[in-house]
Amino acid sequence: MDSGGRARLGFPGGRLRPADWTALAQLATEHSGHLQLSSGGVVQIPGAPDGDRLRDRAEAAGLVPRLVHETGRTILSSPLAGRLPGRTGLGDLPEELDAALGAHPDASPPAAPVVFGFDDGSGDVLAHGPDLAAVAGPVDGTARIHAGGRDTGLRTSIADVVSVLVDAAAGSARSAARSAAATSPDVLHDLVVVTLTDHPLTTPAEPPAPGAPTGRGEVPPVGWVDTLDGLVTLLAVVADGVVPARLAEFLGAVERPSTISADRVIGLHELTEGMAEQVVRVLAPMGMVFDATSPWAPRPPGT
Repeated sequence: MDSGGRARLGFPGGRLRPADWTALAQLATEHSGHLQLSSGGVVQIPGAPDGDRLRDRAEAAGLVPRLVHETGRTILSSPLAGRLPGRTGLGDLPEELDAALGAHPDASPPAAPVVFGFDDGSGDVLAHGPDLAAVAGPVDGTARIHAGGRDTGLRTSIADVVSVLVDAAAGSARSAARSAAATSPDVLHDLVVVTLTDHPLTTPAEPPAPGAPTGRGEVPPVGWVDTLDGLVTLLAVVADGVVPARLAEFLGAVERPSTISADRVIGLHELTEGMAEQVVRVLAPMGMVFDATSPWAPRPPGT
């Protein structure tokens, strides 16, 4: 919790289960009556109790693993990964990285947390400048490693990407220049290249094709999206990122996987058309905005 009485709970890749929304609604009802969405899948509960009281309530709600400090790590992930043409599925990589970092605390020192990212090849996560990122290739089962906002020229298999990212973070953290790396993308990039160049799980990557499409702009940031599985994803925003407890309760009742993007866009996935229509009818009057022209909707870069 921060000094202003604002508990923070982090969800790797911004992925929430229905039960998470239900538990968050419970906690919000007991305090401020609402949740505040932050970038990187962090949900804040204003007015939450301090220390042991918060931990007891979070434990009762099944949320203890999600409690974070202000310096806690952030893991971004493409919310539409595997759901649209050309967007590689990322499986459980955000959750696997979170667990691996928890078992290797030196890889994410509290004094200088690293923002990690998994990009499905569309560029949506890279646009938010993660410190360390894996960008999935379209067909070959590999991912390019980015550090400090730049391609390192190295790649690894999707199966090994978690190990490589943890080793990259740990290697840069061990360096005497780690404090500089926290504020200098160029230093971080160079440290990671040194760490990974002779790594047994990385190989040199082919240069990216000039002008290769990123996939950004192909899908509205907010609205109705037909997905590859024949189902529907609904993308929505809320004013100022504020989710009333009652709305959070209804998001849990939808009983479908959901995401919070780095732009604070809430995604509800794997809906049938009938379910999607019902969700819009019920949740729009409660404050969820499904209109891409809304002033609350994120704008693509350069617009």
